[in-house]
Formats: sequence, C-alpha cells, structure tokens
Amino acid sequence: MDADVTKTPPAESSSPAPTVNWTGIALFTVLAFAISWTIWLGLRALGVPFTLRVSIGMFGPALAALLVRLLRREGFSDAGLRLVGRGRTGVFRIYLAAYLIPPLLIVAGIVLALITGVQHWAFAEHLQASARAITDALARSGQKPPAGYSAQQLALSGVLISIALAFTLGIIFNMIFTFGEEFGWRGYLLPRLAPLGGIYAAIITGVIWGLWHAPLIVLDGYNYPGHPWFGLGMMVIFTVSLSMIFAWLRFRSGSIWPSTLAHAAINAQAGFGLLLLSRADSLLGVPLGIIGIVPMIALAIWLAATGRLKPEPDNVAVPASSIEPASMWEKPTTSNRGEIL
Repeated sequence: MDADVTKTPPAESSSPAPTVNWTGIALFTVLAFAISWTIWLGLRALGVPFTLRVSIGMFGPALAALLVRLLRREGFSDAGLRLVGRGRTGVFRIYLAAYLIPPLLIVAGIVLALITGVQHWAFAEHLQASARAITDALARSGQKPPAGYSAQQLALSGVLISIALAFTLGIIFNMIFTFGEEFGWRGYLLPRLAPLGGIYAAIITGVIWGLWHAPLIVLDGYNYPGHPWFGLGMMVIFTVSLSMIFAWLRFRSGSIWPSTLAHAAINAQAGFGLLLLSRADSLLGVPLGIIGIVPMIALAIWLAATGRLKPEPDNVAVPASSIEPASMWEKPTTSNRGEIL
C-alpha cells in the first residue's frame, strides 16, 4: 500500500504585488496641469511679470498631489518627506551627488560645446558688455564707479558673487520652488508608476513633466525662443533625461529632498553656459539644447543600463533594522525572495 504523501502548498506572498493606481495618477496629472496652466495663463492675461507667474505656477504639482492624497485618503507615508527614507543608510553620499552632479553635467556640456565648435569661449566679451552696461547705468544716474574701481572690476565682482550664490543661497532659495514640483513629480507620480519598473516610471514621469511646461514654451518662448513646438519636444527630451537621474536619487534615498536639491542646483546654475560661451541656437547649444543635454542623456542611459533605476521600497511599515541598506555606488541586488535590497 502506497504511503500518503501530503503536499505542502507553496507559501503565499505576505502582501500582494503592487499595482499601478491609474485613477490617482490621472487625477493628479489633470489637477497638476489645470492648476499650473490656470495660474500661468491667468496671470499672463493680467500682465504679471513672467518670472513671478512661473514661480507661482511651480506649486501646481505639489498642490495637486496634496489634494489627491487627501481626497483619496492615500496618506503621506510614501511621499518621501523624510530627509532619509526608513531603512536607508549612507544617504549622505546621495545628497553629495545631488549637489555635485548638476554643475558637473553643466561643465560637461560646456566642454562638449567647445570641442564640437558649436560655441566658443566668450567670457571676456560678456564681461566687457556687462562693464559697458554698468558704465551706461551710472552715467544715466549722474554717478561714477566707486573710487579705485573700474566698471570692468565691478562687472567681475558681480559675476563672482553670482557664482558664489549659485552654489549656496541660490540653491536654498530655489529649493522653495522646486519643492513645489518635486512633491508632485517624485513625491507622488513616480512612486505610483514604480510598479511598471523604474525605467518606465521615470520616462513617463519625464514626459508628463516636460509637457506640463507647454504654455511657457509655446506662448512665452521659455528656454527655446523662436521654437515653440520643437522647443517643447526638446524640453521633453531634457526632462526625461533629468527624470531618470532624479528617479535614481529618489529611489536610493527614499526621499524627495535629494531631487529637490538637484533640481534647485540646475535652476541656479544653468546660466553658466550663457555666461561663458557665445550664443547659439537654443535647440543646439548650452544649456538646454541638444549639446547641453547630451551629458544628461549619457548619465541617464548609464543609470538605466547598470540597473540603478530599480525602485526600492520605502519600508514604511517595517522596522529599519530589518532592512539591509544598499550602497549608493553599487548595483541594487535581488535576494532569493525577489526583494530589492
């Protein structure tokens, strides 16, 4: 007589696989566009200065994310508001990367523009033009440069102060406004798309982020004067590249603050190319033409190709001591249970 063999059914997963919340994503996207576009178009009709209306509209994604989380009672546990996500260690290097990567990418774009001959070094020309502007402004007001200073020295001092601010207070100030975007794009949209995979989530976020700028580019020539529609397409390429870099910062830190910092650094320092190089067509040259964003595209491809865009759980429901942190520079590995470490 054959012995009875009792088969043990395979253990079920302790929690269901995450799925994409398309309803929340759709509601967030509609609200983000509606809020920002209403602000931009409404204030434009009222004659509000461009910089002011752009700055106010940057809070549209944050307000949209806040409304969706409250209306749908989704909570804020996965919003990335902690400086460091639970279960993460060694995140200081992520913040350092967020601070250093933007200027390095800008410098790489400047070098590429010089090597390819698309632009040439023109700092002296710009400095001289600034000195003439200072001289003219002083003359109109019946004043002269301070004793012992020439107009060129004043212009150079202004440049040095601007550079110092772009690496310090300028970043802090810009973070106020980039938080308005990052709380929406990387605090809500990216995590909701993450079940698709980090690469797809980052690309879709980048496309939506780029198209969100449409009224500014098409109507005001923002970043790409004279190229309303091709400029919008170039903006999408730019934001997709940045989205992949920012997704890496978000996934590895468990926080939106590194991407908020990097976003602010780019906004504060993007003008370096205009200061140092000759003018070029905005679709081609530095900072946001194809030459300027090639280094960003290269870094984004490298991050994707080396597996660094795999979403890591925020671990909001488990003790930090039970999570094995991953090194920032190492490729994320997968345990035998399929969990990202």
